[in-house]
Amino acid sequence: AENLSFWEACEELRYGEQSRIVEIVDSIYQQFLAPGATRWVNIDSKTMERTLEGIQTPHRYVMDDAQMHIYMLMKKDSYPRFLKSDLYKSLLAEAIIPPETKKRVFPFMRKQRHSSPSP
Repeated sequence: AENLSFWEACEELRYGEQSRIVEIVDSIYQQFLAPGATRWVNIDSKTMERTLEGIQTPHRYVMDDAQMHIYMLMKKDSYPRFLKSDLYKSLLAEAIIPPETKKRVFPFMRKQRHSSPSP
């Protein structure tokens, strides 16, 4: 949950109002990157170092390296785990309704026939 929230906060920084950049950068740092942060995200030391240097002069792309790092973590770990979860499997089972159980909108409509193209 923290990784996705961090990614969303970085998107807000990138596409948000120019006048709020300093405020958003500070919020992201306090929530996700500061020692003892309530929603700390795990990024490698080099990425953290570059990010901490960058936030000294905040701009809308200052979190790009950290955001990419978290994106790759989600892609390689969180997302595959979600696809294997019981929650996803139950949602998928509810979403896929076999064609035989679907009601026709107009009862007088027939099934379409698939014909082969004429020579």
